Amino acid sequence: MATETTSGRRRRATDIAIAAAVFAYNLPVQGTSSPLELIVPVGLCLPFVWRRRHPVGSFAVVIAAAHLQVLLGLGPLVADVMVVFSLFAVASARAWQISLPAAVVAAGWTLLVTLPDREANDLSPGDVGLLVATMAVAWLIGTLARTRRLYVQSLEERAAQAERERETGTRMAVLGERTRIARELHDVVSHSLSAIVLLSEGAASIAHADPDRAAEAMRSVRDTSRGAMSEMRSMLTVLRSDDDPVGPQPGLDRIDALLDESRAVGIPVVRVDEGTPRELGAGAAAVVYRVIQEALTNVRKHAGEVHDVRVSLCWNDDGVDIRVVDDGKSGTGTWGLGLIGMRERVEAQGGDLEVGPTDSGFGVHARLPVPR
Repeated sequence: MATETTSGRRRRATDIAIAAAVFAYNLPVQGTSSPLELIVPVGLCLPFVWRRRHPVGSFAVVIAAAHLQVLLGLGPLVADVMVVFSLFAVASARAWQISLPAAVVAAGWTLLVTLPDREANDLSPGDVGLLVATMAVAWLIGTLARTRRLYVQSLEERAAQAERERETGTRMAVLGERTRIARELHDVVSHSLSAIVLLSEGAASIAHADPDRAAEAMRSVRDTSRGAMSEMRSMLTVLRSDDDPVGPQPGLDRIDALLDESRAVGIPVVRVDEGTPRELGAGAAAVVYRVIQEALTNVRKHAGEVHDVRVSLCWNDDGVDIRVVDDGKSGTGTWGLGLIGMRERVEAQGGDLEVGPTDSGFGVHARLPVPR
């Protein structure tokens, strides 16, 4: 801000110096037979000081002084050069709809001040034409200067807009990566910990009455913990890598192991397959696995006592339908982090998700398109 103020002061000082120099040089050339004649050079030179802030107003005062010059019968003066400078200021600051009429007025004044006493002032027609052409050149140069300035401003605005878009894109990429990491962590940690909690509670409750079953439950805790640690280690390896690999993702081949984990904690889950399975990409297969995983996790957390949990994979011409239906108490219907992550995964694959109460309990229904 201080730099701009200093630059503005320097420009103002330059304008004052030019106006003072022209006025001082004009005085001995013009001479002063009456104090009234001093109004003309003052009116021509003084407005030049405000030409940057008020170009049109400055030009109007200069033209008024120039016409007073004609009325007083004064011939061409050295200070008349200020008409050219003021016209340039208008053309460089305002659109042609304003600057062009100003140029016409300036050219008309040039003819008015030179033609009546052309012979007395020793001006040939070519000299008069040259003076008029000078007005045209001043207007043209000012217009080109304005056009160039606007072009540079547009380039700067485009560069600033591109920079803002890059920053926005970076923030969106970071947000998307955070969401992906949070989704993966939630799926792994929530599912595994819920299973570990249930197995641990069961083992603690039967430790004295049935040590063998308690030991078996704790072995299941051990296996579940190892599986969770393995998945966590895999995700951390991907995050530490400079590349962008997806990493080994769970797929359809691990669904049975997932169901066995649920059965181990007392969830009576049954798998049903319909239709002819088709090959899925790694991303779509991982989505199928995560949908079933999150649905079973929610059964353990929210369904209460259940007697029938059915996991269905229905293959059809359009793709695959994944259904997880239980006969427990209905869910709350609110979209927690797990359900939000499930929806995001499904929609990222071009599918859609329905979650809500059923006639017998609660159900999750996801549809994934599978191209042939």
